[in-house]
Amino acid sequence: MDISNIIKIVSSKYNEVDSSATYLNTYSKVTYQNLVTKQVANRASKGWGKANYIIVETNDGESTFSFDDLLDKWKELSSSYKNQFLILEYPNGVWNMFDYSGQLMGGEDYIANYFSIQINTPENLRSYLTAMRTKPFLLLAGISGTGKSRIVKQMAFESCPDIPALRSDKTAPGNYELIEVKPNWHDSSELLGYESEIGGPHYVVTPFVRFLVKAMRYPDVPFFVCMDEMNLAPVEQYFAEFLSVLESRKLLSDGTITSEPLIKADIFSKYADQLHRDLDITDTETYKTVYDRLKNDGLRLPSNLIVVGTVNMDETTHQFSRKVIDRAMTIEMNIEDAETPFKNFFEGGDALHYYDNPQPKDLFLPKVVQASEALSILRAEDASYLKENVPGLLHSLNSALNGTPFKIAYRVQNELILYFFSLREENSDEASEALLAQAMDAILMMKVLPRIEGDEDLLDKPLKALAQFTENYPQASRKIAEMQERLPRAHFTCFWP
Repeated sequence: MDISNIIKIVSSKYNEVDSSATYLNTYSKVTYQNLVTKQVANRASKGWGKANYIIVETNDGESTFSFDDLLDKWKELSSSYKNQFLILEYPNGVWNMFDYSGQLMGGEDYIANYFSIQINTPENLRSYLTAMRTKPFLLLAGISGTGKSRIVKQMAFESCPDIPALRSDKTAPGNYELIEVKPNWHDSSELLGYESEIGGPHYVVTPFVRFLVKAMRYPDVPFFVCMDEMNLAPVEQYFAEFLSVLESRKLLSDGTITSEPLIKADIFSKYADQLHRDLDITDTETYKTVYDRLKNDGLRLPSNLIVVGTVNMDETTHQFSRKVIDRAMTIEMNIEDAETPFKNFFEGGDALHYYDNPQPKDLFLPKVVQASEALSILRAEDASYLKENVPGLLHSLNSALNGTPFKIAYRVQNELILYFFSLREENSDEASEALLAQAMDAILMMKVLPRIEGDEDLLDKPLKALAQFTENYPQASRKIAEMQERLPRAHFTCFWP
């Protein structure tokens, strides 16, 4: 594979950095000689240093450079830029990709897979992945037995790299944690832990906290929390802190996404010795760095964390408030009303397992948080189309919801644009109009319609207006028809069957 092939692969997703660009979603190209002579002191002002992906090609006469020296120089230059990657040509013409720390990620097949974002999973998983890249908090709702928890574990297996510490268990990868929600959870202590004086002052550590700290050690690996049977307890009570902190996420200048703390920094100083033991913190440099961050910043949402709640909507569970639905990406999981799904069951699929070429983190993790960030990266024609059409579209939606408490606001607008941005990553040739229609249909199903419930007096006219509004959105149109059919029969209707 030569340099032209590499450029073609990378440029299929990203633009070359220019004087006005930032490093996010861009690439630059330098030679061996240029890289080894770069200086940390002035790298931030240089065009190459603003790029997300640094492509280093060998030229005649430059193959005498030591790879150890070159990688040492790379680690020196990129130590504070954790979202930068090195794509390096070996003297024999073979290419390899490294992360900011000089860790080998993979060879030419890995590079091609990484930038193509090809999904080796069923087509119906694409909506989950697009939703995750929009916001890393999903609700999978449906009848029991549809495989909601299995899907989360499947994605963890598919993204788990060949690191012994993460592959020691054959039944569950190290980047996956199942949290079984209990009916008696009424505050955050079961999730985030608490200070206790019983047996001496200490902080009670939970599996959730331990897993978040573990995710901090592997920032380039997606980490999945599966909150099983999430609404067995009132989500607004035990998950309140997470829901608030989730909305505080911010994209930093180095490309990482952070949040306000879930657990304040003083806890990690106050109970340092005990928490070193209970969080499995060792004296290695990586682990020490993690704990230093905890003492300085507290426990924040790791940028590689994805939380997925599985939900059964029946008489044994709690209903979700609009606050929860407004902050999540909700996906309804029910099998088709036909013989086909039951026939397909016998064809089955492979048992969950690790992969030789795991899927790259960009397939699962958000790159941006705010619509303004997405608009600055999108092509000019996409950005212009969204700015011209989205306000009118959402105004029409709110008009259909007149007389109800279900009108939408800026959060839905923000996540509609983020969803469009995620779709564009996979569909570089799709027309802006068609892509916005796909995004709008998905956002209606994930964020708008799940909030709607009520009797005939409240919903008769709004559902008729919504039926007209959703004529060009097939999923939402079918759901509105289902809700309308149920309303006169039960004198009440909602999104859930």
